[in-house]
Amino acid sequence: MRQIGRIYRRHREAVLALLGLLTVSLIALPYLVLGEGSYVQVHDQLDGEVLNYIYRARYLGQGNVIPQFMNGMDKASMLPPAPLGVLLYRLLPPFDAYAVMHWLCLAVGFLGMYGLCLKLGVRAGAGWATACLFCYIPFYPTYGLAALGQPLLVLSGLRLREGGAPLRFIGCYLSIALYGACSSLTLVGYVWIAAGALWTLGLAVAGSRKKQGIAPALRVGGGVLVLSCVYLASNMDLLRTLAGKGFSTHRQEMVLRAAEHPAEVFGELLLSGGSYSPVYSTGVLTAAVLLTLAAAVLWVRSRRRVRNLRRVWALTGLIFCGAVLAVLWNCGPMVSLRLSLGGAVTYFQADRVYWCFPFLWMLVLGLILEGICGLGECPEGSVQPRQQNAGEHRRNILLWVCCLLLLGIEGIQVLRDSTLNKNFRLMLFEDYEQVTWESIYMEDVFARIEQAIGPEKEGYSVVSLGIHPSVALYHGYTCADGYSNNYDLAYKHRFRQIMAGELEKNDETRRYFDEWGNRLYLAGIPYGINGMVPKGQPGYTDLDYDLDAMSALHIRYLLAAAPVELSPAALEETSLGLELVDGSPFTDSAAYYEVWVYRLESVREP
Repeated sequence: MRQIGRIYRRHREAVLALLGLLTVSLIALPYLVLGEGSYVQVHDQLDGEVLNYIYRARYLGQGNVIPQFMNGMDKASMLPPAPLGVLLYRLLPPFDAYAVMHWLCLAVGFLGMYGLCLKLGVRAGAGWATACLFCYIPFYPTYGLAALGQPLLVLSGLRLREGGAPLRFIGCYLSIALYGACSSLTLVGYVWIAAGALWTLGLAVAGSRKKQGIAPALRVGGGVLVLSCVYLASNMDLLRTLAGKGFSTHRQEMVLRAAEHPAEVFGELLLSGGSYSPVYSTGVLTAAVLLTLAAAVLWVRSRRRVRNLRRVWALTGLIFCGAVLAVLWNCGPMVSLRLSLGGAVTYFQADRVYWCFPFLWMLVLGLILEGICGLGECPEGSVQPRQQNAGEHRRNILLWVCCLLLLGIEGIQVLRDSTLNKNFRLMLFEDYEQVTWESIYMEDVFARIEQAIGPEKEGYSVVSLGIHPSVALYHGYTCADGYSNNYDLAYKHRFRQIMAGELEKNDETRRYFDEWGNRLYLAGIPYGINGMVPKGQPGYTDLDYDLDAMSALHIRYLLAAAPVELSPAALEETSLGLELVDGSPFTDSAAYYEVWVYRLESVREP
């Protein structure tokens, strides 16, 4: 035991790094145990992004069109958020690629945050706890390093600023390139390019007044250039469409609305976070109050300063400024200005600066932990006595309570929403039910559907109702519908003709489709545009669909989550009808949906 303790003290940072990797690997462990029975968040993963990786991998280096998506749409309509992840989906089956990508991002996230904490003078134990909690935030794995890679990006920038051997520079530039290749320019990349450019400018101004000159600015500027070039290279399809060489994007018809309650939006961004970036700031804010009180007491008694206090306030101020900018971007005057400018500025989401908030809050947490721990140490230049007096003993107990309270509050919030929580319940409790990879994609169910309608999947397309189109797309069917934030406006108009009468029945559904439209889904009463209608639900009734418009898009089959009944008006002036395929509904005990398969065919003379 003494030998083990000696090794730990000598190599504490390395040992904690290995323990941390094991700790965050627990998040991915259920993938090995449960396989495709693992819980996976559906929103923006199984309903879209996973298919972007699958089909970009399938058609890697082959033209500019993906035939199965929206009857053959430009590749710019299926841009994966982490382009380098396409290679995993090229080499591995989809679920295995998803699991491996998740684990790799967790490893990078831990090592980056742990290394950054050490770089900022946070002791190894506090940095370890901070890095683990950061990785347990339920970021979407399909977004790669967009959130989890930010600590590594900042760490690389700090090392470039300091200088050193050329080999060190190469490592930093490779790390920056890795972040660019595994994150999205439009989601968060533009924030870091802008931040890096401002930092470079600040270093250049400061360096002109010091002996070191502008060398640090040149090194950091080189990192910004590397990041920009990687983003340009990985977004050529997007840039091609923006240059007018692809299609006119449906985003041209998006309707901007100013935030009605800016104060509420501001508070939500700080305490709850924006989309895809949950913020667990209750624990951090609790600790900040405790640290302030403890610092005040100790300062009055011993005139001692708290470490990193300025950094805590600086980062907190940066978060507040980011929230203010995000709110201002969607305020009335700014929305009016964006509409007047037109083009990409109109629908550019600069408010996504909130993607940086989880990282910044967790960095604040690490600095607060270090500050609390530092209060229990003797002042510099003094000798620590072997036995503490009663006052020092009570003070140190109080400081430990503060640390444990901070980690406890923060940890409970993070674990409550973590995928590990749901997956461990799936492993431990037979009666626990959760949406899983296999329950959404339903391999056995679609094998039976293929037997019923035939294995041939060329020459026609399918459309889904109450089921995410990604399900049929996963099984190789050509889909007339889909989920994309950038596709052909003309195609949207053609697809809308199918359900124009149905949209008029519900203003909310109509506005959702016309004013946003990323989900090019069929709508139907009573579920509207909903791709998650579970099995056993009442059917769709009195649907006003234009079957001729459906036929014009080469649609042969309708896959519905519930029985479908067309309105008499929809059948009056057409010779087409929907015939239920024998065996419907197709489902099993593991499936989330039941699939009612309808064949579009001629039923009478026009």
